[in-house]
Amino acid sequence: MAMDIEIKILGPGCKKCGQVEDLVRQVAEQYGIPAQVEKITSMDKIAEYGVVSTPAVVIGGDVKCAGRIPEAQELLAWLKKYQGIPE
Repeated sequence: MAMDIEIKILGPGCKKCGQVEDLVRQVAEQYGIPAQVEKITSMDKIAEYGVVSTPAVVIGGDVKCAGRIPEAQELLAWLKKYQGIPE
């Protein structure tokens, strides 16, 4: 059984942060990728990732993007790469 990918959405809880969370959940569900999505709103915790602009997406501990909403295909590519699936 595949391990869940640990995905963190970093942001204070603004509208864009919610959109990123929804997008991550949709893409993971649509492509059958097991994911554990966690929202981090603490500015102290966000700063630990070196992120200065939100929303940010962290997959498996790596910051994939910050300060923007990623495209669905971009997000899918990150998830596949994390799982070791060729594009």
